[in-house]
Amino acid sequence: MPSPLQLRIAQEVFKIRSLYSKCNPVMAASNKFHASAADPPTEFLEVKDEQTGSIRKIAYMKSPGPRSPGIIYIPGFMSHKSGIKSATLSQFCLKYGFPYVRYDPSGLGESEGVHVTETLFSMWVQDAKEILLRATDGPQLVVGSSMGGWISCLLAEKHPEKIEKILFIAPGINFHVRYDKVLRSQLDAKSLQKYEEGGVVSLYNPDYGSFPLRRAQFDDMAKLALSLEPGAVNVNCPIRILHGVQDKDVPFKESLELLKALKSTDVRLIYLKDGDHRLASEEKLEVMFDTILDMTSSKSSSNV
Repeated sequence: MPSPLQLRIAQEVFKIRSLYSKCNPVMAASNKFHASAADPPTEFLEVKDEQTGSIRKIAYMKSPGPRSPGIIYIPGFMSHKSGIKSATLSQFCLKYGFPYVRYDPSGLGESEGVHVTETLFSMWVQDAKEILLRATDGPQLVVGSSMGGWISCLLAEKHPEKIEKILFIAPGINFHVRYDKVLRSQLDAKSLQKYEEGGVVSLYNPDYGSFPLRRAQFDDMAKLALSLEPGAVNVNCPIRILHGVQDKDVPFKESLELLKALKSTDVRLIYLKDGDHRLASEEKLEVMFDTILDMTSSKSSSNV
């Protein structure tokens, strides 16, 4: 049983959160969708690392539903299953009857076996692959946010039978090139030497805070970089892309480059003039939900 002090602290935290949510549309959107039902229990999927053979456990949540296709959310850089888009999408799927899977990449959230400073992009790609192949049923509509868009492309090229449709949210393809330059510009001489020698340093972003990074992470990303020449990305399913013009992390024009690179001819790009990178306000979340409903409507399916 919680003590009286613990209860009083919890009550004050709830009051502050409630007050903040009234002033913050992102928090308000999260609360609105979370009010309808409890989250499903967290499950764990054992994954054997493809390079080292070590075992790690990926935390995920799976909700059932009668509709098809199921939906899987692949998060962005340093994000996880409790992020705003991932969490509110869970309640959207519950409301509209879609099976839904979301997860914590290695080193993040509740996943076990790897510290965040030991993670590599290839680990996150393997995490997404294992969740897609082993934790979902049948073909999926993949929602890939930021870096999750890059991972979605890699999965769709190798496992097209599991990916029926893709919704990209501000896709960050090959973002390592830009991030490496930004990181180097922030480091003093001593920290830069540490980075070059494989040590852990911090990348600061005014919107997200600091992230621990190693050069090995960027070198690993370079091995999985995608060619963005016209038609070079061998993905043939229906695709929709949402991107905010005010995005400071992934320039919105990069989505037009991706559109041209995708082999699929069923691709639509929607720009949100006042949208940022997250697209996590209540208004922008509604655009995401409306796009999913359109992609899964009987009319849309009959045109595929």
